[in-house]
Amino acid sequence: MSGTSHNGNVSPELNIEWAYSGKAMRAQAILYVLLSLVLVGGGLYATFATNWFGVHYLSAWCGIVICLVLLWGYHYAVYFYRVCTIRYKLTGTHLYAHLGFFTRISDTTELIHIDDVRLVQTLFDRLFNGGVGRLVIFCSADKTDSKLTLIGIDKPKEIFEHINSARTALRAKRAILTGGA
Repeated sequence: MSGTSHNGNVSPELNIEWAYSGKAMRAQAILYVLLSLVLVGGGLYATFATNWFGVHYLSAWCGIVICLVLLWGYHYAVYFYRVCTIRYKLTGTHLYAHLGFFTRISDTTELIHIDDVRLVQTLFDRLFNGGVGRLVIFCSADKTDSKLTLIGIDKPKEIFEHINSARTALRAKRAILTGGA
């Protein structure tokens, strides 16, 4: 495990970087495939019936093609946006989240101020999205946003353990240095 010393304590040189995993959008892609099949099925019905609610079948196919292009265009635009712009970094003292392309948002949280970390994995995440998940970081000391959500995390249990171990080690180190609990 990178970033940990031989006795299990988190080293101050901890530096783990990861990005949004495209696997997080597999369930959405499956839904879009099903919607595409329904649209194409409707087009085939219109073609064989040649008169679909008073609309000629060529008009129906044009509408179907436009819907498919918009549907899949939206899916791939969101996919590439997330994969190319969402980045996370964990050091021995801070957790960083960098989001966005046109408007870049960088958020940092000191590990010592993190109150709790929650791992969330839906049934779709476990079954269809390759085990990705999201982490919700609670930090009451942060005045701008007391909750930071990290989405599209591949191997979320491992990242969860890294954050929790680093937070615990930093708090223990602070207690030793200040002589308090």
